[in-house]
Amino acid sequence: MQTGSAEDYVADDTPKSFRRSVGTAVLAIGSFLVGSMLTIMIPILPNVAKELTGGTNTLGSQMLIAAPMTGLVIGGLAATMVFARFAPRTVFLGCLVLYGAVGLIGYVADLPTLIASRLLIGIISALIGAASTALVGERVAPQNRPRVLGFAVACSSALGIIAMIISGRVADHVGWRSSFLIFPVLAALVFLVAYTCSSPSKARVAQKGADTGYKWNALVVLWPIFLFVLLVNITAFTTNSQQSFVLAEDGVTTASVRAMFGGINQAMLVLAAFSFPLVRRLIGFRLIPALILLVMGVGLVLLGTSQGLTGIGVALGVLGIGNGLLFPFQSSMMLHKAAPEVRGQAAGLMVSCQFVADALNPFALAPAIQMLGLRNTIALVGGIALLGCIAAIVIGFRYLSNLEPVGAQVSHG
Repeated sequence: MQTGSAEDYVADDTPKSFRRSVGTAVLAIGSFLVGSMLTIMIPILPNVAKELTGGTNTLGSQMLIAAPMTGLVIGGLAATMVFARFAPRTVFLGCLVLYGAVGLIGYVADLPTLIASRLLIGIISALIGAASTALVGERVAPQNRPRVLGFAVACSSALGIIAMIISGRVADHVGWRSSFLIFPVLAALVFLVAYTCSSPSKARVAQKGADTGYKWNALVVLWPIFLFVLLVNITAFTTNSQQSFVLAEDGVTTASVRAMFGGINQAMLVLAAFSFPLVRRLIGFRLIPALILLVMGVGLVLLGTSQGLTGIGVALGVLGIGNGLLFPFQSSMMLHKAAPEVRGQAAGLMVSCQFVADALNPFALAPAIQMLGLRNTIALVGGIALLGCIAAIVIGFRYLSNLEPVGAQVSHG
């Protein structure tokens, strides 16, 4: 189904300045806070498990991982109500305050309280991420969004790695509870810059009553985008869910070496995200889904058939390129197609689809792994992605011909 563009961007007639550019950049990197919600915890999970649960693989330990992911799904769904009442910038700033406060709970919490706080911070992070995407739609001209979204994904990934390193260093020198102090510090810094360097939102907030039916119709018509996000992210998450097991099969037993290979994937993700605007100009939006599936398909086939660590490293690098193109593309597509009044709700539902896909991936692959083996299953998923590439070429030319954000289409007023 083709979803018609609802673009009504009106150029901001205030003078451009360095301060305004900084404000827009900070509002655009909300995904950094979503990622940091997870990466700050990664280095200290064994410490938390040892002190609060007495082990490293208990139910409580697994809940610390599952709770924020569940929160991200709930938060994405909650966006359909929140953005019907509040402007994106208001949600962004308000959730930053909550992000810092709830994150700080970990400094004093026992295990049940910590699990509850991780669920809450997942909900808050989803709203921040959705608000950030909506703010790009509100404040950035259509022809500039691919560049801004590519910048946002790349910087968010790089800053997330830095946050993880800082968390590990803080935990080693001061204790794991001190890592939770990063949350309020991070929230305060982002809030200060966003509040002082950006103006209040001018976007319309969806109205109650007579507009309720229109609002839901405007969301329902986006179902092809949500389906795309769900299916492609199920494929994309194969990298995160299975790479450690592939490395283990090749004799890698240390976390530091596994982290090094994960770094290859993340480094290529950053480079691909920065390159997204160039890729868009070279092949057009309509063929980017096919390119994403082609790169992911090749990467997964390489990962499933590789012999030795060099092959695994190459495969993870290729898969990082696929993810680096996927994340800014799906946000660009949603912003171009969603009606302005429901951008926040649509961005929230996109977050939910993405993390539902992440949660479904291990369950979807488990039966195939039992029957075919790990590597054969990964290669099979890659083959399916390559078939999807062919379908994406057909769909791209037939249905996505109006996805090019041409500057001449922008109205000024």
